[in-house]
Amino acid sequence: MNFVRTFAVFVLASVALGMSAYEPADSVPGNTYVTVSTNVGDFTLMLYDDTPLHRDNFIRLCQDGTYDGVLFHRVIKDFLIQGGDPNSRERIPGKPYGDGDGGFCVYSEILPHHFCKRGALIDAKLGDDVNPTRMSAGTQFCVVQGSVLSDEELDAVERRLNEWQKNYLYHLARYELMLEDPSLSTVENGNLLNAKARERALWQSMDQGPVVISPEHREVYRTIGGTPHLDGSVTVFGELVDGQDIVEKITLMETDEMDRPLSDVIILSTSVSRR
Repeated sequence: MNFVRTFAVFVLASVALGMSAYEPADSVPGNTYVTVSTNVGDFTLMLYDDTPLHRDNFIRLCQDGTYDGVLFHRVIKDFLIQGGDPNSRERIPGKPYGDGDGGFCVYSEILPHHFCKRGALIDAKLGDDVNPTRMSAGTQFCVVQGSVLSDEELDAVERRLNEWQKNYLYHLARYELMLEDPSLSTVENGNLLNAKARERALWQSMDQGPVVISPEHREVYRTIGGTPHLDGSVTVFGELVDGQDIVEKITLMETDEMDRPLSDVIILSTSVSRR
């Protein structure tokens, strides 16, 4: 989201699939919960079992203490709170954070039935132009706050999603074409690559049809709220089940021009449980 350095397109499969340091979540019954304790209060997240790469990665990071002492370094009212940059543990006053991702990524697990309602636990990632496969930054995560939207506002979001979808398909087509024919990645073939990518993206857009916010999701956005403009572009791998007041309290804190709270919001500890 707010990364500025070159994305390390590097996936550490063992991070997501089978570390010996903990028991995989689906090996025991019940749902997985993570309680995040901060210096302004605690909140609890439930992790989804149908996004196992993100679930198991988050469990491992919580259990090995990766988040202890790091900040929620990006806080935006009516939008979200973002944390998990290991570098923010140094907590230098006034320094912007958000570049640290643990040195690895997690494959995207974007599912249509998980959407960015208020309380959604989502990934942090770079934009489609440099991250066309929409992989998640290894350690960073966000909790959605969002806002309640009218039908007219949701119609506007839907139009915006369709424009963004065309842009995404173009960048994805460029990525795919360069894999298929590495010669297209040369400077002299730049125009040819762009032309082929535009053509492929157009056909894919026609094949997929328009992006539509479903009636069920609209009802949630009209009554509970969220950030529908992120739907389909980020992995949603859990949701807030307790401590909405704490998340809202954090989003209301005064921030600097880089959206970092003027008073540090520190993750003191994280605990994982099965219920």
